Amino acid sequence: MSKKPSKTGKSKPKTIVKAAIKTKAQGNGKPLDESKLSEPMQAGLAAVAAMKPTNDAPARETKLTKVIELLSRPEGATIDQIVEATGWQKHTVRSAISHALGKKRGYQIVSEKPKDGKRVYKISPPKQ
Repeated sequence: MSKKPSKTGKSKPKTIVKAAIKTKAQGNGKPLDESKLSEPMQAGLAAVAAMKPTNDAPARETKLTKVIELLSRPEGATIDQIVEATGWQKHTVRSAISHALGKKRGYQIVSEKPKDGKRVYKISPPKQ
């Protein structure tokens, strides 16, 4: 296998490396023959294999998680409380409760309106 100089004068990478990377990237089931790879490539693959995902990172604090926290409280939350916590408009809060939590994530949302107060929304505990 001969190396052909490119227009810039630099030699092209070996096609075996390209084929190995392509095989690995495509996931076509063929094993990667690491013995045919250069030492830096082998070292890089070994380093990637040694990496383990860490779950030490805290969960992302999103506005939707704030809404879930508010609705999970025993007393629940009113639309106004959620608007204050998220900065959303009222219609956005109602949509999030109905669609994002109720329909997409499967939470059971309960709505109660006391005679002398505002409507309170809660996440109902799962039925067993």
